[in-house]
Parts: sequence; C-alpha cells; structure tokens
Amino acid sequence: MPHYLLLISLLTLTACQTQSLVELDYQPGLSYHSFHTWQWTEPAIQFIPNSAQHKSDLDAQRLRTAIQAQLTQQGLKQSEKGQLLVQAWLMTENKLQRTQVQHNDYWGDLWTPSIRTETYDTTYSSQTLQIDLIDASNQKLIWRGSNSWVLPQQRTSPTVRNARLHQQVQNILQNFPPQ
Repeated sequence: MPHYLLLISLLTLTACQTQSLVELDYQPGLSYHSFHTWQWTEPAIQFIPNSAQHKSDLDAQRLRTAIQAQLTQQGLKQSEKGQLLVQAWLMTENKLQRTQVQHNDYWGDLWTPSIRTETYDTTYSSQTLQIDLIDASNQKLIWRGSNSWVLPQQRTSPTVRNARLHQQVQNILQNFPPQ
C-alpha cells in the first residue's frame, strides 16, 4: 500500500509540473511597445540559495542564451545602452508533501469498526525561474514573470536541462509585453 501511495504522489507532482501557471506582475498603463533594446544588469543570473550546490555557471549560460534568443525573437535588440535591464533568478527549494490516508478496518465487533490513519511524507525539490525587466531610465522594475516546476528525482543530461530551461524562459517571456 505505501508503494501505491508513493506512486500516486509522484504522479500528482508530475501532473503539477506540466500544468504550471506563469505568475506575472507589471506596471499597468506603461507603453511597453516603446522599448526596443535591452541589456543585462549584473549579476545577470542569480541563484537562491547562493551555494555551490545550487549555483551553476552552466545553468547561468543556458539561461543567458535562452533569454537572449527569446527577446530577440520578440523583436528586442541587445545593446550596450539598452532601454530595458534584464535580470533573472533561479531559486531552488526543497518541499514536503504530506498525504494522509484513512483505512476502515472491520476487525472489531459489528458496532466498533477500527479506523486508522496513515501519514506519508514525500520530499521533492522545485525550481522557480523569475525574470525581471527594469526600465533603464529610472532603474525601476516594470515587468516580472516567474514559473515553477518540480525537479526530476534522477539526474538529467545537459541536453534535457537546456531544453527545460529554454522552455521555461519561453513560457515566461511569451507574456511580454503584457496585453
């Protein structure tokens, strides 16, 4: 029975991974179509927590490449004096999912069936990618998009990591400029 519940929990987590919802926040009333150029603000990619275990120059480069490609595809040009400053955060968090299952065991007499509750804890890691766009003229945040996903339990190849980060960047930046 515990194996069955663990399988259901993992399938639920996987379903959550494929149906993620991009969180958006932006300054309403701003003419976003007046921005034509962008540049990185340093540090361009930041990791939370900022530890050797989570910080990866390889992931930072993957994110830089994905963000640059997506902004270019949307008609924005990279420039040394860009109108928009771009910064991204990759946050990793360990989470706990607690599942309680009640069993109705008819081992007692007819009038007192036995009810017991079993609790199963599943830990998993999730990542959140947050992309900030800042107006270079006044250094104020004007647009933020973020998305979260569950990390796989097993190691992934560089190709899979690259594809996942590119997909997340696309999911977030397809919402810029806001409608």
